[in-house]
Amino acid sequence: MVEEQERLEGEMAQRYKLLETRFDAAAKSYDLSYGPPAGSSPGNLLVTWLREQHVAVLRNLFPAGAAVLDIGCGTGEEALALVQAGYSVMGLDISPKMIWHAQAKAAGNGIQRGLLFRHMAAGQVGTLDERGPFGGAFASLGTLNTEPDLPGVAKGLHELLEPGAAFVATVMNRRCLFEMLHNFGRGKRADMLQRGADWQETRAGACAVTAPAKFYTPDEFAAAFAPHFTVETYWAFPLWLPPVHLSNLYNTNPARFTRHQGRDARMRSWPGFRAWGDHFLMVLRHGSAE
Repeated sequence: MVEEQERLEGEMAQRYKLLETRFDAAAKSYDLSYGPPAGSSPGNLLVTWLREQHVAVLRNLFPAGAAVLDIGCGTGEEALALVQAGYSVMGLDISPKMIWHAQAKAAGNGIQRGLLFRHMAAGQVGTLDERGPFGGAFASLGTLNTEPDLPGVAKGLHELLEPGAAFVATVMNRRCLFEMLHNFGRGKRADMLQRGADWQETRAGACAVTAPAKFYTPDEFAAAFAPHFTVETYWAFPLWLPPVHLSNLYNTNPARFTRHQGRDARMRSWPGFRAWGDHFLMVLRHGSAE
């Protein structure tokens, strides 16, 4: 029993080290490729739009001025937006180089209070020294698809969040309607259902980092949090816009897809469509502390 536990802990440590190495390698160029347009950098218009939409959701759900957890904060784009809106944010990321860039960005924006960062995998959130309680938490754009210990995330958040607090997770979906139609239109029938149910090396989250990741259905993801959280709602994110890995379609012709944004907002929560986005955005509510 002890040997098996040690083996599992060793495998988890190796997985976390692999993720740290992969995301460290992407940190320097991340904002140039996936941040908002700045100066001569075109950035990524689709990811910028998704982040703006996501921050609007968070501001609507979290109490004004609350202390919140940003799990997988990357270079801190959403954390900075929330601090500038009056929240206090604790950003966690498995990549120390991502955190370094987030800290530099905060300093460059004159942010001196209300924002802290910690080098930590999502599954280790329960070991956080700052115990809160926090008024909310979020994991953006595929962060938890690379996390091998979702029950650990659920248990850690259960210990840190206030009863009734919202946890918002944006998760890479098993089924993507836009991707299926796009592949079908290009004659790639074999690729129409390419998102498998098992762990695979794939593009992780809102960037081109290749890392072990798993696609989830909404029901599968919710089950990992069921002991401590209940699902309030979820919707496709996005539905009628390209998936993140096809963001070049949006960047080369944003006007075309801007026309679809209203339709996306109207239809993404419809029962027949909400499970068919590139990601799904799920709002979970924390149960009472035991």
